[in-house]
Amino acid sequence: MSATTIKKTALITGGSSGIGLAYAKYLLKEGWAVQIVSKNEDRSLEAVSKLNNPNVKNYIYDLTKRDSIEKLFEQADKPNLIVACAGEAINGKADNYSDREKDNAYYLMCGGVIDLIQKYIPNLSAQINSRVVIISSIGAISPMPKSSIYASAKAAIYAYGRSLNDELKNVSVTVSLPGYVKTDIHLKSGLDHLNKKIPSWMWVTVEKVVYETEKASLKGKSAVIPGIVYKLASPILGSNLANRAWRSLSRRN
Repeated sequence: MSATTIKKTALITGGSSGIGLAYAKYLLKEGWAVQIVSKNEDRSLEAVSKLNNPNVKNYIYDLTKRDSIEKLFEQADKPNLIVACAGEAINGKADNYSDREKDNAYYLMCGGVIDLIQKYIPNLSAQINSRVVIISSIGAISPMPKSSIYASAKAAIYAYGRSLNDELKNVSVTVSLPGYVKTDIHLKSGLDHLNKKIPSWMWVTVEKVVYETEKASLKGKSAVIPGIVYKLASPILGSNLANRAWRSLSRRN
């Protein structure tokens, strides 16, 4: 069977909002069948209504739970594109995180992503032009004070994705490192002050993130930083100057 006749099926975790929902919209326009995964049934049904396409399926699973990945694997159609987008902006001082918060965040954004991809590797490898996209964060390569758990999980999955891209023969793995993106994740995590404090030129739209990430993935690149501002700033991220600027911009009044 030729590559052009293969049914294109995507599995998108965190697909009911933000970057995940934007990715679903983009892929549907490109002729893909899309499966979105969310732990919130109301938000998932709302997303299906917004997408308004017969090629959409939705699954309700809490991906902080290990058994959810096994059940999802058994129930969903086998994809030739996985977009690992589920996440949460866990924040607070380093000594204030509870064990449950740490465990859930790490599994959702790192350990669970690894388990999910590992589960599908045999299926992906057996297909033509299979791909994996991992949505990490610019925090993977830049310090994020009071978001140490989030940043460390994103850094770990960044390292995993790049390593896996070099390891697998028939599957490309691309890790995307967005900066500030216009979604509701900051509001849900109590960081809504960032919407006012961060200058408009530092925000990237979800559509921009998806377009540049998908473009990089199709080219087989191991990593991409969406948005010209972040691309230009990437060489100095992590420097004392960049760290002071970030703390000043993100500090609460």
